Amino acid sequence: MDELKGAITALVSSLLAAILFAFIFRVPIPFGGYIGPFGEFSTYNMGAVEVIKSVSFAWVFYGVLGGFIVLPLSGVFIGTVVGQKYSRSEHKNRMIIMWAIGISTILVFLLSILDFIIGPW
Repeated sequence: MDELKGAITALVSSLLAAILFAFIFRVPIPFGGYIGPFGEFSTYNMGAVEVIKSVSFAWVFYGVLGGFIVLPLSGVFIGTVVGQKYSRSEHKNRMIIMWAIGISTILVFLLSILDFIIGPW
């Protein structure tokens, strides 16, 4: 059950992290460029609903390209490891959720700086 909690939390929190990154850093939008204060398209010139729609499209696009495999697998790994480590703790579920949110945030951050790692795409 811990694995399922980790996988679902990683998937859902990755969308929320991508929306947050669009407003405070940047997120790549397929066929459009980077959206955010440090991207080509500033979120200050757009409405919040338009930003959320663009980020949701990017989340689905990159998810189909492999994110919907990487995120649940990392969540399952986190759920297994953290569930075993905190098996006797009363805060086991909170720790699984916290670590799954952390790993999904790290993966969104890596996506947002991928052009610095492998070059412009």
